Order: sequence, then C-alpha cells, then structure tokens
Amino acid sequence: MKSFFASALLGLLALALVNLTSEYTGVCLAVNRLSLAASSALGVPGVTLLVVLNTIL
Repeated sequence: MKSFFASALLGLLALALVNLTSEYTGVCLAVNRLSLAASSALGVPGVTLLVVLNTIL
C-alpha cells in the first residue's frame, strides 16, 4: 500500500510540475478527472503517457 500511495503522489506531483513548466516548454495538460486518474493510478508513466498523447493528438 505504501508504494501505491507513493506512486500516486509522485504522479500527481509530476502532473503539477508539467503544468507549472508549461510556460517554458509549451506542454500543457488539462487537469480533469481523466488526467488525475491516470496520473494517480499509473504514476509518472501515466503522466508521460498523457504528454505523449497530447503531443501526438
């Protein structure tokens, strides 16, 4: 359970970091239920997936 919560926290922090640096990188992710669920359930790989999908689509 500890590792799941740690992974979820790291995913949410990664999502926040992507949005905080969006001014410099040009990558902005919408914060909605889907992005919060993906980043908390999958962690940092979930945020990476969201960034890749945002870039492709």
